[in-house]
Amino acid sequence: MSTLILGGGVTGLAAAWHLHRKGESVEVWEADGAVGGWMKTLPWEGGHFETGPQGVLWQKGTAVDRLFSAIDLPFRSPGTGARWVGKGGRLISVPASPVGLMTSPLMPLGAKLRMMLEPFQPVRPAEPEEGLSAFVARRLGKGVATELLPAMVAGVLAAPPEILSVDAIPKLRQWESTGSLVNGIRKGGVSHMVVPEGGMGQLPLRLAERLPAVRTGLRAERLEALPGGRWRATGGGEVREADRVVLALPAFEAAALLGSVAPQSADALASIPYTSVDLWHSRHAPLPALKDSFGFLIHPPEGRGYLGSLVPSWMDPQSAPEGVMQLRSFIGGAFGKPADLETWEGVFARLKHWIPVLGDPSATRHERAERAIPRPELGHRARVKAALEGLPAGVDWLSNARFGPGVRDILEGLEVWIG
Repeated sequence: MSTLILGGGVTGLAAAWHLHRKGESVEVWEADGAVGGWMKTLPWEGGHFETGPQGVLWQKGTAVDRLFSAIDLPFRSPGTGARWVGKGGRLISVPASPVGLMTSPLMPLGAKLRMMLEPFQPVRPAEPEEGLSAFVARRLGKGVATELLPAMVAGVLAAPPEILSVDAIPKLRQWESTGSLVNGIRKGGVSHMVVPEGGMGQLPLRLAERLPAVRTGLRAERLEALPGGRWRATGGGEVREADRVVLALPAFEAAALLGSVAPQSADALASIPYTSVDLWHSRHAPLPALKDSFGFLIHPPEGRGYLGSLVPSWMDPQSAPEGVMQLRSFIGGAFGKPADLETWEGVFARLKHWIPVLGDPSATRHERAERAIPRPELGHRARVKAALEGLPAGVDWLSNARFGPGVRDILEGLEVWIG
């Protein structure tokens, strides 16, 4: 069988890699001049910066581990770094253990005690679809849902949990299906953040190297059904026919191609909202407090559009020259971008509010990630179901909007998809 995959991000490339290993004829088209989509590692004065994920959650024997091993992609784990949540005008440590969380000022005592009752909460059926905040409140209590969840979700999906579906974080339902979140985490084991040598951009590059036909700078403009169940894609002066076409594209791009051949799918995909964020990369003199730090997230009511900052130079020492601390700050998302955050001066003022001892930067970079993050709002499950059910034979759609926001979610979803 011949398959044409439209989209050379990590989803499309990993899907192509799986199919190629099964002996299928696969070709990938990527509209950009380089593979990776939002997952790129770009050079920056003696180091690099990420345009997409900073790392990936890894655990031995999982889909991530199997793929990294198969493509010989070396990686390192920075370990367990300090994490904070900005609340009440200060950074509060997020303990790594449940015992530590019980003594943390992050939540009132009543919320902590309710959280400890999670293993005794009944399991709810998967249907009807539940909101993310409602799910967390049901299992862990309203205190966790209001005091801790908003900052955590803002740091991943750049959106308030009140508008999201529980499907925005697929692991939650998977864990609950075992009886409780505690039981699911215990059975599945703890994952660790890892970074490939050379940055996350090495993952799509390594996948592309192992594929026979990857075309960059080639955007599909039209999709047509042919007699005998075959398909034709046209774009950039190229025409390709195949037994199957896989749209490894954001929902809105897939919708544009499906309008004339699968209107139900096109309408459903077009209804999936996406979020844009601004990224500010900055380099500073090292601070002892952030030496071994993952970074900090800001409680959204206090962040006012500033979502938080990571410390890439701790997670990936190759990202910055020796003796330099590199930060990555996230702005906007579904929370909006106030006027004071339009410039670096405004962003720096917010950083100084939370880290008063932070020195002036030696260098800064700004990146705009336009419609980079799918926003699985309540009703997302029905939208994805309608999109998949409306696809004609020989056409499929793969995306983080289908599998989940993280690289781990995508790779696990693809293993199920490939069968």
